[in-house]
Amino acid sequence: MTKTNKTSAALVAALALVMGSAIASAQMAPPASSQSPALNGSSAQTTMPQAKEIRGTIKSVDPSKKSITLDNGTKLMIPASAAAEADTLKPGARVSAKYEEKGGEKVVTSLQVEPASKS
Repeated sequence: MTKTNKTSAALVAALALVMGSAIASAQMAPPASSQSPALNGSSAQTTMPQAKEIRGTIKSVDPSKKSITLDNGTKLMIPASAAAEADTLKPGARVSAKYEEKGGEKVVTSLQVEPASKS
C-alpha cells in the first residue's frame, strides 16, 4: 500500500469511528422536547400537588364559600371530602390541616378541629 492509500484508509477509519459514535449517542438520548414532563423534572413539581400542613386558630368562617380564614390570614377552602362538622368550625377553634394548592387556592385534604376555648 502506498503512503496516500494508508493515509486515506486511516482517514476513512477515523471518520467511520466518529460517525458511529455520533449515531450511537443520538440513539441513546432522545431530544429534550420529546421527553415527558414527568421525566425531565422541570414541570413535575408544578403538576403534582404537594401536601402541606398548617396549624392555627380560626379567625372567620365563610359557610357560603366553604372556607375558613386563620388568625395568620391563611384562607383554606374546605371541600365536602374534608368531613368537618360545620358546628365545630367557629372563630376561636384551633385547627390542624393538611392542604394542597390547586388553582391558587389552599384546598384542605385533612382537617382536625379542637373546640373553641371558653374565655
